[in-house]
Amino acid sequence: MKILLINNGKGWSGGQEHLKDLAMELRKNGVEVHFLVREDTVNETRFAELGFTVHLMPYKYGWNSAKAFFRLVATLRRERFDIVSINREHDLALTVLAYRCAFPFASPGRLMMSYHLPTDHYQLFLSAVDAIVCISEHVQTKLLRILPAMADRTSILYYGIALPPPPDVTKFSSDRPRRYLKGRPFPVIGMVGEFWKNQIELVEMLPQLKQAFPEITVAFVGNNADRNLVDPLEFRARELGVEDNVVFTGLVPREKIQDVFYDLDLSVTTHRNEGFGIVHLESLAAGTPVVAYNEGGFVDLFKGEDVGVLIENGMTDFAAAIVSLLKDDTHRYAMGVKGFELVQRRYSTQAMGRSYLNFYKQLLEN
Repeated sequence: MKILLINNGKGWSGGQEHLKDLAMELRKNGVEVHFLVREDTVNETRFAELGFTVHLMPYKYGWNSAKAFFRLVATLRRERFDIVSINREHDLALTVLAYRCAFPFASPGRLMMSYHLPTDHYQLFLSAVDAIVCISEHVQTKLLRILPAMADRTSILYYGIALPPPPDVTKFSSDRPRRYLKGRPFPVIGMVGEFWKNQIELVEMLPQLKQAFPEITVAFVGNNADRNLVDPLEFRARELGVEDNVVFTGLVPREKIQDVFYDLDLSVTTHRNEGFGIVHLESLAAGTPVVAYNEGGFVDLFKGEDVGVLIENGMTDFAAAIVSLLKDDTHRYAMGVKGFELVQRRYSTQAMGRSYLNFYKQLLEN
């Protein structure tokens, strides 16, 4: 089986990590995986360093749009992939048109679209693909609201992550030394992700949290280079008098992210429209329970599982749930153990690879 994964993004984030892990698992199962990425980006370098064949696309602007189109047509005709998988909405129209131009009469394989983000936008060319993969029920539900006729071509396949070792016994001790957030006393909670994900609500909760735990630390983990997003959070923390309880870590190297989750007593997200959220898998795998609103793709993780708390209402209830869990060591530690077991059982990269491979085989058979 020969597959082309298309992602014309300029940066490296959770979506690229997912494609990397998926491609490596598929390769272990004998699949020949190629990538089509934007030239002169980190994606070109990273995927090539991992030993994958990388085809390059110029940034689609002006004359480059035509150049990208004809280059893609030539690549499709030359390689004749069994599966061509589009992984960004922005690449849908160009890929569909190029695919139909390359194979106007009989296709050598199947064309599919993977949706990683919830969307309310009507996609004109989506009906031209043979199958759609959504990464959560949340993403699928939003998509089918605008394109209900695509229901029979839509499936859900979940992310997976490389499993770390089981949580160390020291993880379940409130006075453990912190590995990354050194010197911070109990409790330490954190939100991992880009700074457009509604972090302001967590800042607003801090006075309520501080009443219960005066030394509480809230760590915001992520690239804080965009001051237009970070400055309002810092300003509001100063207004509320909680600036000493807030830490902005900046971008954490991938090899250190497990140390961050080891340090956190709770992982928190106030984002309501997450497609899925690899960081939540990483948190659970580290033995750190999650507190989140009952909205978004990560809700799928919690179905029938006692690995965190989902909040139905607003910030007051959210803060109360955090306080309640921080006061209940026994329940919090039990959640941590169950979180690791859940990821081990259902969300490993091996499980993800098997799911996608079976899906590809069924798609080709049909």
